[in-house]
Amino acid sequence: MFTGRTNALPFSSVRAVIAFTVVYTVGFYIYGQSVGSELTNLYTGITVGLFVLFAILNRWAKWPPYALWALSLVGFFNMVGGVLLIDDRPLYVNQVIGPLPYDKIFHAFAAFAFVAIAWEAAKRWAGTDYHLGGMLILTFLTVQGGGAVVEIAELIGSSMSNVSVGDYGNNALDLVANAVGAGIGVLLVYWYETRPKTETRG
Repeated sequence: MFTGRTNALPFSSVRAVIAFTVVYTVGFYIYGQSVGSELTNLYTGITVGLFVLFAILNRWAKWPPYALWALSLVGFFNMVGGVLLIDDRPLYVNQVIGPLPYDKIFHAFAAFAFVAIAWEAAKRWAGTDYHLGGMLILTFLTVQGGGAVVEIAELIGSSMSNVSVGDYGNNALDLVANAVGAGIGVLLVYWYETRPKTETRG
């Protein structure tokens, strides 16, 4: 975890992530079309677009397996929230923990997971001689910037259809949830990178 390895992933690891991602994307798309879930096309498009984008970026970043699995799980829970219907409404708008809707919990989880993506890519770019505090700030801001891009994509998608993904207040709270998740993720990275190293004797 949180390694600076630059080795290419074993093909079996890549194939497992791809297979999992393709299966749940196709499965939720079929389910959404069969039950008339109105956000199916939007969230399928977002998932496929991100899959293609990160597949291209991985040729440079060469993320370790845990980071790719984190990315795939973000896509999975995004499809769950956008396509799965509970009482004829997408799970995203349903409250799941007290007054908190699934939407905000997902945003915090996604930002937490994306810390791994941003951190590993930044470490690969920076090499071994980097300032930990500066790298952590860069990681946090990268995740927040990525979250803002998602909000822009949702705005564009909703403006091109009759589907609404929330108002200004909802988008702002999404960014707050992203900040919470990214903050927790960055603190975890800081703990991991500064923990006492255990010497291994041969």
